[in-house]
Amino acid sequence: MAKVIFTAWKNKSQLAEVRSEFYPSPSYDGPDMRSHACAVVEAWKLRGNVPHHVEATALLTDAILHDDAQINSIFSIRATYSAAFCRFVTGLVDSKVQGPRKTMFQRAMDLGLPASFVELRHEATHREPPSLVVLRKASQRSLEWLWDNYWAEIDDLGAVSNVDRDDSASVQCALTRVLREFSTGTRSTEQPKKRKRDQEISVSTDLISICGESIEAVRLLPTVLLDEFLLVGSERRIGESMNGHFEKWDPVLQKITEHHHSFLMYLSEELVHKLVFDVSRESPRDGVAEAYFLWLTHVLTSSSWESQQPYCSRSYILSACDENPNYWAKMLSDRLREHGGVRKNKSSAQRSSQGPSAKKIASQNGDRPVLSGVDKKLLAHGWGPVEKWDSRPLGVASAN
Repeated sequence: MAKVIFTAWKNKSQLAEVRSEFYPSPSYDGPDMRSHACAVVEAWKLRGNVPHHVEATALLTDAILHDDAQINSIFSIRATYSAAFCRFVTGLVDSKVQGPRKTMFQRAMDLGLPASFVELRHEATHREPPSLVVLRKASQRSLEWLWDNYWAEIDDLGAVSNVDRDDSASVQCALTRVLREFSTGTRSTEQPKKRKRDQEISVSTDLISICGESIEAVRLLPTVLLDEFLLVGSERRIGESMNGHFEKWDPVLQKITEHHHSFLMYLSEELVHKLVFDVSRESPRDGVAEAYFLWLTHVLTSSSWESQQPYCSRSYILSACDENPNYWAKMLSDRLREHGGVRKNKSSAQRSSQGPSAKKIASQNGDRPVLSGVDKKLLAHGWGPVEKWDSRPLGVASAN
């Protein structure tokens, strides 16, 4: 007996029409129909049986349309973005779903959802709402994820679904070919004396080009690097030096990160997943697991990666280590927290070294700060130290 499926739309062409309004083609030059698409989804919700992916697309799109500081306050814009993003993530990784009990991070891994989404959702829910820059970027990435994981695969346009799958396979093959050639040193160069430098430039250019043509390539690149054991020898033994691998791959990976910041986030997340959640890598004598550990500590703590380190989700890596504290997870967590503590102590030492002189200057000037050249310019425009601070709460009238 055929299975009956109830949908909020009458036929698939209606769903395809709404999709074209949410995601217009690059050649479309008509009016913006996204607001109409949100209204249609709202009407569908009255009928029920609206998939979470469709509702989340409408919420995120509506938040983007709400982003107008001339009409709405910044606080309301941030709140709208946060609510839409949190509902999108929570609806996907809610721990109350059927099946084995899993954490939100584990559910996100199963669904292919970036782990940083779960971290940002936690921040928006339990802490101060993230900045508008972060929320805008997260909303755009969420809409891209929804396209790849729902809208591109609706049955009405099966041809598009097949093309997307073929593109992913071809992109992965292209990445694998370029990386293997560089790893084995078979890429041709015209200047033997500069062969190493030429190969680095050549492979970086090719990989950046592939990632520029396909959003999927940025996410697939870390997977290919690790699954092919290109960053780590598959037969590596415990205690072997990783300096050769760092020297070989650092220039390439850093160049890619400069052009595609999200690459380093995907790479660090993929490394920590291999290290923390792969039960086959829990042994303290596993040379490959040690290599993953060394790569993560190298990227997150070394001075050569300092300018790119903000693109890593450091707090998520620590959360993942705390979630499954095996041998390598504890090692990584201790190393990262120790490194963070050293930087904090260093800054504290700098402040303490400046303290006596600052106090001396303050005492010489009657506890009033010395005005620098910049401060004097501010004084010319009406800025300066207050003579007497009035600590009355806002709205309380003066006694005079």
